[in-house]
Amino acid sequence: MPPAPAAENRAASHPDFRSIRGAHRSFGIVAMLISVGGFLLLVLLSGFAPGVLNRELFGHVTLGLAGGIGQFVVMAVTAWRYTVHMERRIDPAVDRLRADIARDEAEQARFQQARVPQERRFGSW
Repeated sequence: MPPAPAAENRAASHPDFRSIRGAHRSFGIVAMLISVGGFLLLVLLSGFAPGVLNRELFGHVTLGLAGGIGQFVVMAVTAWRYTVHMERRIDPAVDRLRADIARDEAEQARFQQARVPQERRFGSW
C-alpha cells in the first residue's frame, strides 16, 4: 500500500469536501446579495429619493421607518436560514469527511507500524 497523501490533500480531493464548499459558497452568495442588497437599496433611497421614504404608510410610520425595521427582520431571517442550512447540508457532510479522514489516518498509522523493521536477533553459538 503506497503512503497516503497529506490530510489536507485528502480532504481537498474528497467528494464531501467539494460538496461542502459548493453548498457553503452558493448559500453565502445568495444570503449576501439579499442582506447587503436590501441594506444598500435603503441607503441609496435615503440619499437619492428621500421623498419615497417619507411617504406615510399609516399614522406616523413612514416607508423609511418600515424599511429600517425590515432590515432587522431580513438579517434575523438570514441568520436563521444560515443555521438551518448548516445543520441540514454542511454538518452531516463535515461529520462524514472527518470520519473518513480519521479512518484513513488510523489505517495509515497501522500500515506504518507494520512496516517498522523488527530488530534482528542472532542466536548464540
